[in-house]
Amino acid sequence: MSTNERKVKNMRLDELDNVQGGFSEANKGLPTKGMDIVCPECHSRSADSFSDNALYDDKIGSVEYQCKCGCRFVCYGGQVIKRADWLKLCDAKGISYRF
Repeated sequence: MSTNERKVKNMRLDELDNVQGGFSEANKGLPTKGMDIVCPECHSRSADSFSDNALYDDKIGSVEYQCKCGCRFVCYGGQVIKRADWLKLCDAKGISYRF
C-alpha cells in the first residue's frame, strides 16, 4: 500500500461544521472544503449519517463519500454524482478511478 493510499484511507468526515442546518466539509486537505455535503439519495446532512472515511483521489481531484443509507457518491468540480454514474463517466472518458 502506497503512502497516498494510506493517506486516503485515514481521511475522516469528523471535521464537519454545522452550517444553516446542514454540514460543510472542513477538512483542509480535501477539494470539497467548504462544500455542503448532502446525500443525493436520502438528502441527509448530518455528519453522523456518513461513513468515517472520505476517499480522496488526488490525481483526479474527486472525493467519494458513503452515506449510511448505502448511497456512495462522488464530489468533483462542485458537482455531486452517484458512484455508479461516476464510474460510467470515468470509463467513457478513459479515466482510471482509483476506488
